[in-house]
Amino acid sequence: MALIVQSDFDDTITVGNVSTMVHKAFAPDLALWQAMEDEYHAGKYSVEESNIREFALIRRSRAEIEEYVRRNVVVREGFGEFVRYCEAENIKLVVVSSGLDLYIRPTLEKAGLARLGFRSGNAEVTPKGIVVSYTDPQGRPLTKGFKDAYLRLHKRQGHTIFYLGDGHSDYGPAEESDFVMARSTLRKWMESNGLPHTPFEDFHQALRSLQAFRRKLGA
Repeated sequence: MALIVQSDFDDTITVGNVSTMVHKAFAPDLALWQAMEDEYHAGKYSVEESNIREFALIRRSRAEIEEYVRRNVVVREGFGEFVRYCEAENIKLVVVSSGLDLYIRPTLEKAGLARLGFRSGNAEVTPKGIVVSYTDPQGRPLTKGFKDAYLRLHKRQGHTIFYLGDGHSDYGPAEESDFVMARSTLRKWMESNGLPHTPFEDFHQALRSLQAFRRKLGA
């Protein structure tokens, strides 16, 4: 079995939630956006459905949003080193995010990591708002369980999964992974459910844990 590292993006690879940052910077009605966020956190909508609703509020150009991202988004310490280690050791690192290519791509480009592949929501910027869509690994539309779909594909293929995440949408994938590094809300959820995990705040810690996990596997 091959080892795959599957990582979330917002507030896992980045410092802070980029989706939230973009909405606070560009949503014309912050009260309406916050009401939609509250509905998501109350469980009324999936994260995918919530992003479809919330990004439709934003009527700004792609160039404006990408420039904001390049100026303001910070990658978590040690991530570049973590990527280079995976490349040197032929470990597949897959970024799977329910966030959007609209801000993931410029973030990776700024960090000098444009070569790093990722799976995310697709953003079509239109004068009437940002149109968000998701597809599963087979290219079929979906509005729930985007990260789960890729995690389960990797498991069906027989891979061992080293997972990194921070939030609600990571609960399902983390529960099905072989090794979990968790921070923020995901860490609290793992603790409250008695699920094994390793806390982390930067990718130096993540790299040490990945190396230790590989030794345990005999890799």
